Amino acid sequence: MKTLDQTTHPPIARGRHAELYLLEPARVLKLFRPGFSRQAIEAELRHAAAAHAAGIPTPRPEGIIESNGRSGIVFERCEGPTLFHMIAERAAPPARLAQIFFGLQRAIHAAAPAGFPDIKEQLAAKIAHARRASPALRQRALEVLARLPAGAAACHGDFHPANVIITDRGPVVVDWVDAGRADAALDAARSLLLLRFARAGKIAEELRAAFVEAYAGCLREAWSGRMQAIERWQLPLAVARLAEAVEESECEKLLQLASTTLSASPS
Repeated sequence: MKTLDQTTHPPIARGRHAELYLLEPARVLKLFRPGFSRQAIEAELRHAAAAHAAGIPTPRPEGIIESNGRSGIVFERCEGPTLFHMIAERAAPPARLAQIFFGLQRAIHAAAPAGFPDIKEQLAAKIAHARRASPALRQRALEVLARLPAGAAACHGDFHPANVIITDRGPVVVDWVDAGRADAALDAARSLLLLRFARAGKIAEELRAAFVEAYAGCLREAWSGRMQAIERWQLPLAVARLAEAVEESECEKLLQLASTTLSASPS
């Protein structure tokens, strides 16, 4: 396997936590930025390997390597635009793209990867470190979380269009660091939260709104009469999201959502 010379090989993609480099024609290196947790990198490798072994469409991981003092994971190369790019470029109607997105998520929920951790435990840890929320709000979110079902579905944990690549063989999903076992409604609620409030990047607001509504429509059809099962995850997920590196505008929206949800819930 070739080593990576970052001085002569620019990244082919950039994200918040990592850069993607072409390592060989059939392999890429996801090279994490300095300071990114080694524990999180190892977790992503384990989760990605488990998902691939369970038959979920995802690039095959090969292992962790070091490059110029940074750690990265070598993956099988899967070529194609992200679903986010396809939405932004109007490659297909938002309703059709939302169906692809929803169908892939449902396929993940139906799989049975070995060794996925309990997402509720991960959420509790994030809520405890969500310093942008008041102590009272964090405590209330933990109380609500404790009453919600554990579930045993395979969940991606960070399922949004930028983590879906549309290849010639079909859609594949990437970025498994937050994966785990949980109630499938949690995963759907997390996706809705990100779609509605996370910074969308270079995408027209009407396209974003159309995609969100189409995805919500897929959920309403699949969860007919049971959308409350998704909605009840809003408070703990919103507070947990505050522990992540969110922008101030998103933080304000999340705090407003949490406050509204809290005031509407029974005491």
